[in-house]
Amino acid sequence: MRYARGILLLTLVLILPLFLKAQDRVTPSKILYTKFTADKITLDGIPDETAWQTVEPATDFIQRDPTEGVPVSQRTEARVLFDKENLYIAIYCFERDPKEIAVRDINWDFVVNQQDFFGVILDTFNDDRSGFSMGTNARGGQQDLQILDETRDTNHNWDGVWHVKSHIDENGWTAEFAIPFKTLRFSKEKSQVWGIQFFRRIRRRNELSWWTKVARRYVGWYVSPAGELRGLEDIRQGRNLKIKPYVLTGAKKFESQNKTAEGDFQGGLDIKYGVTPGLTLDLTANTDFSQVEVDTQQVNLTRFPLFFPEKREFFLENGGIFQLGETYTSGVSRSEEVLPFFSRRIGLSAASPDPIPILGGGRLTGRAGKFYVGLLDMQTRSHGSVPANNFAVGRIRSDFFGNSDAGLLFTNRQSARINDYNRMIGGDLNLRFTRDFKVNTVLAKTTTPGRKGDARFTKLEGIWQTNLVRALGSYMDTQKNFLPDVGFVRRPGRKILHNEAALRPRLTRGVGLGKYVREIFPLVISDYAILPGGITDTKLLRSQLRLEFQDGSSLEFRDTRNFERLTAKFPIPAGKGITVPAGDYRFNDFLVSYNGDRSKTLSGNAQFSAGDYYTGRKDSFTIGGQLQFNYRFSSTISYERNNVDLPQGSFSTDLVNWKFNYSFSPKMFLSALFQYNSNSNEVSSNIRFRFIHHPLSDLYIVYNEQRNTNRHLADRAISVKYTHLFSF
Repeated sequence: MRYARGILLLTLVLILPLFLKAQDRVTPSKILYTKFTADKITLDGIPDETAWQTVEPATDFIQRDPTEGVPVSQRTEARVLFDKENLYIAIYCFERDPKEIAVRDINWDFVVNQQDFFGVILDTFNDDRSGFSMGTNARGGQQDLQILDETRDTNHNWDGVWHVKSHIDENGWTAEFAIPFKTLRFSKEKSQVWGIQFFRRIRRRNELSWWTKVARRYVGWYVSPAGELRGLEDIRQGRNLKIKPYVLTGAKKFESQNKTAEGDFQGGLDIKYGVTPGLTLDLTANTDFSQVEVDTQQVNLTRFPLFFPEKREFFLENGGIFQLGETYTSGVSRSEEVLPFFSRRIGLSAASPDPIPILGGGRLTGRAGKFYVGLLDMQTRSHGSVPANNFAVGRIRSDFFGNSDAGLLFTNRQSARINDYNRMIGGDLNLRFTRDFKVNTVLAKTTTPGRKGDARFTKLEGIWQTNLVRALGSYMDTQKNFLPDVGFVRRPGRKILHNEAALRPRLTRGVGLGKYVREIFPLVISDYAILPGGITDTKLLRSQLRLEFQDGSSLEFRDTRNFERLTAKFPIPAGKGITVPAGDYRFNDFLVSYNGDRSKTLSGNAQFSAGDYYTGRKDSFTIGGQLQFNYRFSSTISYERNNVDLPQGSFSTDLVNWKFNYSFSPKMFLSALFQYNSNSNEVSSNIRFRFIHHPLSDLYIVYNEQRNTNRHLADRAISVKYTHLFSF
């Protein structure tokens, strides 16, 4: 602890002058003016109304890829109008050969980098840190998300009520957006100034351009480089009240538990209310997540637990407010090392294969002045051996010096049983000296009856990156009793030193090797874990080289050198009873992987690794492919095989994932996910039909089956869920 505090104090002393100098607000490089229109805008994707000609367009788009700073290769324009109810955006994406326009998917929240795309970012508070993004392709697909704190949290599961239509003609493609003001959040000022940014992807050139310049080292939806939108006058959000009831019916049969088929009928309610322009209250009763896609299965060959992400919409919206500290990752997935708050712990338990029923709860999130506020309270029902629990979470974070912040987080899980609770309190300090240099630190502690001492968590992390250089350093001390019941800790009881160093030279397109290769990305990673008493637990040194090609495909090579000290025997989770004895182990492995251009009708990927594994060897390979006949149908399949050969025994694992999607229209979709896992001897199916019959109102039909290939028993469930949004 003293070591971490000393480093933090020294860091502040050395760079405080730089910090104070870097906080001036950047003057917008571009300004776009909008006008009020009394004319009716017909949303047909063809911006031919006279009103569009009364405003000047946003032009002069600038490439981020492949050549930073040069003009967009195809003429691009955007215009903005508004009336009392909506903000309207018209786009013009000119294309010399319209037959080259790529449209691969019209599913809601489709993947943008596989096709031609146009999007807008609205920084409605003009704070250079948060906003909303809406985008479309040439067939009217819709993709939206919420941005909090300059990509620190990008909520892809946020869905708003807005409308768009697209049209392809001999000059390229056009689109018209209608975004209701009641979908957005903004101040009550009579005259509004918003941040605004436009971006366009031209897939055949693998080109990404922005209205205002965005450096290629900034990946994601960056808000601060945006221009300004002026001219908004007398706009109102309305009452910001949304009521969304649901009814659910279905049937379940669990042969593995000797349970006969049983029917189910229930209902529930979600309410969303804008308490202030910046604060939103969400209430939920008899909460249901039956429509959520199942987890993608994984094979565990490590000593540590696997991480499965949160997928439930209620917890994902504004979820970044509850994040403590920041994590920057590259090459090694570190965002899952320690999460002081992890909403997946609510309503899901390793002790129960079924979701734990949620009685209801509430959430207040948003901003009040310079403060970000998050309050969450959820109550679960008892389920089998798991008692009913109350989960309470509180978060407050304050901005200072323009783009830095500090805050506190409190979590509590408590049941009706005596002394059955777990609490955590923590604080974070996130300093952004420039866009290229950031430092963050976290201090936290848990309290649990029966666990005394050694329950603290400390982290200090910094990153510096330019277009060419990336350097990251991190120190974490997770004591053995730091075990937040509403969090996730992958490796408790360890101090972890993690460092990364990388170069990312960009080649000139069309010159020499640049005809084929866009970027060369060499990266070196070290990870060093220490047990109490200074005993080495693990060491990792990885060297990797990644080549990114002009068409979006990539080729990667990795050489990894490992050391692991087993202080006790290690039963391999996927090893079917095979145990590795205690001792020191040094093993190396090599990996090569290729990912193809996924904008093509047929693309593939492959990965192969081979090397030592404790007392023996492990060979692994993964192959996969994607087939996209058109923008309605796509299918992906992957097969993973692990062969492990040890003196204690040998085993193999097979994992198959097959998924397909069919879009009848931008409002009606069918998807299916089939999985086979030889380790658990299970075949599972998840088939989902979704019909958006009204904005943010759905009809879901979901079928789930899990079959044991040894016992020939199957658990089945089918559910039909209907929701309808009433907006006031």
